[in-house]
Amino acid sequence: MTHLRPDFVDFHQTHRPIYVRYAESFLHNRTDAEEAIDDAMEHLLRRWDMVQAGENPTAYAWGVVKNKVRDYGRAKRRRLPTISIEPAAFDTVALRHTSDPIHQLIESLALFWALETLTERQRDVLVLRYLQDVPPAIVAETLGITQATVRSTIRHACARLRQIYGPDRIMEGQTDDPAH
Repeated sequence: MTHLRPDFVDFHQTHRPIYVRYAESFLHNRTDAEEAIDDAMEHLLRRWDMVQAGENPTAYAWGVVKNKVRDYGRAKRRRLPTISIEPAAFDTVALRHTSDPIHQLIESLALFWALETLTERQRDVLVLRYLQDVPPAIVAETLGITQATVRSTIRHACARLRQIYGPDRIMEGQTDDPAH
């Protein structure tokens, strides 16, 4: 039996739950999400020394995760030219707690359509931060970027969404302070 390196075990325990939540946003199935992330983790484990020797191991790992999620989506014949999140509009916090589900569904679909127009990093940050309710510090750690970059990315993404979606709208669960 092979013993895993403690640094990989720590990485796995810290990042896998967030990676699975992210993957589930796109694959729409917990089992598929777990399989994709387990495949990504196996890939990282096989190359762990190289990953650790790199400039930003966390950012490298995030790239592997995104590629595996995209590959799993394509293998399941899902529409993923970028990574599609429209079906996630049917399972949002706002939809679960609204008194007007039809109106909220229309709002959510419009918002998810607008998210597709963002850059990949903007979309990743917003999906983790607002769709999965991951705290900004953990978003930064997960993506291998600084908290300042997370805040800036949120600001730029929200500005873009306001151009598309309207100036009086904000992301579901967002406050005016991008750090929260």
